[in-house]
Amino acid sequence: MDLPTIIPTQNNHRVVHFSGDMPRGDFERLEELAADGVAAAREALALVPLLPVPLFNALQPQLMALFPHVERRRLLGERAREELELFVQEMNRLRPEVPEADEEAFKEIGRLLLASIDASHRVADLVAAEQQIGWLRGIRD
Repeated sequence: MDLPTIIPTQNNHRVVHFSGDMPRGDFERLEELAADGVAAAREALALVPLLPVPLFNALQPQLMALFPHVERRRLLGERAREELELFVQEMNRLRPEVPEADEEAFKEIGRLLLASIDASHRVADLVAAEQQIGWLRGIRD
């Protein structure tokens, strides 16, 4: 019995499944996460001068300590995270002194700084996890 060498196409059909864009995971977005953290810190520091003079003056030491890290776009190191956290701690200490008219700006600065801290920690966590997994797989540099 001879088998046909050409498969007839009239009896075939194709099914195409389109799926929407799959969101990328954090690991694929390391650079974006780090850049978002720097952008949030830069935006927060830009808002500080809009605060009343007594609050601005009280935050000046933290501003001066954090500014070089933001200016160099380096918020992934432990020292930069410490400076961010010290800034937030000082803001928490000053919270009772914030006039009602300036509460929104004050909250926005705090929100942006916390976003920057979160982004820095997330990138550091992902890089550490990658190093640990590599070590477990025998990649020991």
